Amino acid sequence: MNTIISCTRQGKQEGLKTNAIKCMSINVWSGLDYIGTFKMGEYESPDIREKRYQALLKEIAKLNPDIIAINEANFLPDYVKRLSKDINYDYIYHVGVAGLKIGRIGIPVNLKEGDAILARKELCLKQVGHKQLSGGGIITNHFSFHTQDATQVLIGKVIVKSQPIYVAVTHWHASPMDTPHNRNLLQQLQKKYGYTNEDYTEAIQKLEADNKWRMDEAKLMVEYCKAIVPGNAPLIVMGDFNTTVDMPEMQYFLQQGFRDTHIPKKNADTYTWNPLKNLNILKYYKTDTKKKFETLYAHLSKIHELEPKRIDYIIVNTSQSPDSIIDSKVCCDTIYNGIHLSDHFGVYAEIRIN
Repeated sequence: MNTIISCTRQGKQEGLKTNAIKCMSINVWSGLDYIGTFKMGEYESPDIREKRYQALLKEIAKLNPDIIAINEANFLPDYVKRLSKDINYDYIYHVGVAGLKIGRIGIPVNLKEGDAILARKELCLKQVGHKQLSGGGIITNHFSFHTQDATQVLIGKVIVKSQPIYVAVTHWHASPMDTPHNRNLLQQLQKKYGYTNEDYTEAIQKLEADNKWRMDEAKLMVEYCKAIVPGNAPLIVMGDFNTTVDMPEMQYFLQQGFRDTHIPKKNADTYTWNPLKNLNILKYYKTDTKKKFETLYAHLSKIHELEPKRIDYIIVNTSQSPDSIIDSKVCCDTIYNGIHLSDHFGVYAEIRIN
């Protein structure tokens, strides 16, 4: 737990004096390819990574959010400590993936990544809960022992007009979605590139398993949020869910008492993963998909990766009425000094707490 400042005034926590909360969620991108044992591959030079960080500071200054949710902060705790100091916010964080580590020592040497919440000091941010959603092994801020992708939810509490507001950040498993389009695509790829029937069967099994992975995350996260957050308390959930709003796992999550803050706007971009516009995806992720891959599922995964989609969200529980959403939009899509600050675009919402 990393709470930096006391918010007590005359013996009472007052917190923010307005009930209109400005929230921002952004996957800041580790810049890693997640391939390697001793060290993960890195897409960019330290100089470019620093330019992306400076772009993040400019975007925060422009939006002036009260609360920020961060995914893929790497290396922890350095990244979030530096950011909190540069913008003068309190923070909480938890490591999400790190491999085999004790403190800073272990492998992969350049991976100790996770999620964080930052908030204005007057919001009195403190951590109230953390739950690993998937991945097995042991993952703490001080040591870790795991060998596969792992996900989590981190829950904090802030004070708004003397009342507690709960804030969560999460990052779900990334994979192609189990849709009729993708199943038809698997058949087309098999026929066109000569994948075997065994390849096709394995791809379907992997597709189903990866989507069950996300559904299990959704169920466990709903259960944990209900256990931690009082039923009548406002809860804001932010992060990279790696799925679209129409998919079963997201529909399940929303149907358990949550509301998407997204407000459709004419001619406004809605994609937070946008290979058509994001300069980092265009530079580092482009691959020729008109060739045979090592596996059929890898072929599908790459095509899926190059399709635009809305997968980052700011969600409120239904203690907040639909008209409590003052504004919402895609953010972090500005080009600063010739670069985008991440491979994701972010989301911003202004919420009037009921």
